[in-house]
Amino acid sequence: MKIDLKEFTLITNSLVFGNAIIDAVSFDSRSVKKGTLFVAIKGKSQNGFSFASSALENGASAILTSLDNFSFAKPLIDRGVNIVFSHSPLEDLHKVIEVKRHEIKNLISIGVTGSCGKTTTKEMISSIISQREKCISTIGNLNSEYGLAISMMNLQNDSKYCVFECGIDHVGEMDKMVKTLDPDIAVITNISNSHLESFGSKDVTAREKSKILSLNAIGFMVEDDSYYQVIKKNYPLLNPVSFAFDSIKDLGLNGFEVTYNNRSFIIPVITKAKLIDASIAIAVTKYLGFSDDEIINGLSSINNLFGRGRVVMESGLEIIEDCYNANLPSSIDAIRTISRLETNGSKHVVLADMRELGKESISSHIELAKELYNADVDDILLYGREVKATYNRLVELGLKDKVFYTPDFISLCDEAKKRTKKGDLVLLKGSRVMALERLYPSLREVC
Repeated sequence: MKIDLKEFTLITNSLVFGNAIIDAVSFDSRSVKKGTLFVAIKGKSQNGFSFASSALENGASAILTSLDNFSFAKPLIDRGVNIVFSHSPLEDLHKVIEVKRHEIKNLISIGVTGSCGKTTTKEMISSIISQREKCISTIGNLNSEYGLAISMMNLQNDSKYCVFECGIDHVGEMDKMVKTLDPDIAVITNISNSHLESFGSKDVTAREKSKILSLNAIGFMVEDDSYYQVIKKNYPLLNPVSFAFDSIKDLGLNGFEVTYNNRSFIIPVITKAKLIDASIAIAVTKYLGFSDDEIINGLSSINNLFGRGRVVMESGLEIIEDCYNANLPSSIDAIRTISRLETNGSKHVVLADMRELGKESISSHIELAKELYNADVDDILLYGREVKATYNRLVELGLKDKVFYTPDFISLCDEAKKRTKKGDLVLLKGSRVMALERLYPSLREVC
């Protein structure tokens, strides 16, 4: 997607100095290149405009910032830097992208939201479509308002399909994202207790996420989800998704061999929840007219992204890297996954806080203890403050000798080195802010 800075004036009445054609946007001054519009937004702790000079040095072609920064930007204007001043930079950026998106003729856009499984479902749908057509999709895990803008800039005038995640963590965010994307097809993977700190209840979560259907998109959602019927009443175009496979054979860390329409193939994922994501991907792509061959080839070649149940071999350890995000359903699924897997070594569960659960945090972490009590694992390492509730409950259940707890990351690293050995299987599960991948340097030192 190419945007002439003059279009900001035409579409949003922004104040523009200079002229440039941009084909990418970034909110990080370190990840810019020629043709990039650096969006300098004032955050909670710092003003993005303070990084404008750095962005220009790194090759940015233009700056988009708030009118509040006009006086600070005078030296840059005098230097001939291309700058757009807006009352609301992010909102105006979305307005321009929305207009440019509708200039692309015959584009079929697919939006994916839900509490868990968004990234996997997006990757599966995109992989199937890519067997026939080029498909533009969310870059990695960039699924916020910011990420949607970054990813949509990859659309071209001849694009036929796009699949973008719409991840939200506060009321009203979906309204903005769905207006920009205007999805033809909308997917709701599930509704659970993620981001309750902001939403307050699962009912509000369901209401906000279901707004992805508000522009009369054809919707898809698993019919067994407890909120399916509730959402269906408000959105008649919502279609039920049922489990797609006639049989499944557990291949451990190699994935699952499944039978679909009398054909067997392997999906390289290790958690059973991802087979539900695959069922959603099949329903969407069958609706779009993709063949069984394209579906099978797409699902067989799926790549697991960082932190999304990926299996990593590290210094003689097998690591289930599921640490991009965590809520109760996904954490239970991860525990059940390592519990059922066979290994010649020991099995270690490393769990960090499930964040943003609000008033359900304590009860959810206690519920996690019940799952761990029945798990087939050798030891449990808990890290964080909210997960202290899990530890306390496990002690009450008599597992004190099997469990280690600390709120200190260095202590976690030391304990992980002590407890693990080559040939062991390790699960890393926690919310993104806990950054459990920081354990890798310590795990590389195991004997």
